[in-house]
Amino acid sequence: MPNTKAVGVAFSDPELTAGTTITGGTLDSTTLVNSNVRSGFSASQQGATIATTGNSDVVVIAPAAGVLSAAWFSGTDGLAANNTDYITFSITNLGTSGSGTAAMLAATDANTTKATGGTALTANARRVLSLNGTAANLAVAAGDRLRIRAAATGTLANTVTFPVYALNFTVA
Repeated sequence: MPNTKAVGVAFSDPELTAGTTITGGTLDSTTLVNSNVRSGFSASQQGATIATTGNSDVVVIAPAAGVLSAAWFSGTDGLAANNTDYITFSITNLGTSGSGTAAMLAATDANTTKATGGTALTANARRVLSLNGTAANLAVAAGDRLRIRAAATGTLANTVTFPVYALNFTVA
């Protein structure tokens, strides 16, 4: 049998290497076969303490092309909802050049800690962030830099330590 390796007196399955032709396709170093095609990937990043004023940013680099399907936040400190002193969460796809402007989260009060339309932060609890409704804004290319920002409006009642952001993507 061609393309086989002897194992004792029996033979093993055909050896599959780059260039081996299989019914319906060819294996090479850039193609994923059905048995190991990824359906998605995730990225998590811990940021610096969210200060009581100003912006607190962290950057995630997309490891592969895909579409943002979910975003979460969690910190070790709670923060009461307040219409004057609150956090607004945003994610901006800066692209690979750093000049992109695609807003990946909805620009609504749902992504704030406002008392009206937003929600307080609960210590050590996962907070679901609302995604942008425009599908094109959720697409990422491999290597895109995603700036996650917690922007303080007014002066927050306290800092939020150990902020962690988790992002899930589906493969495009």
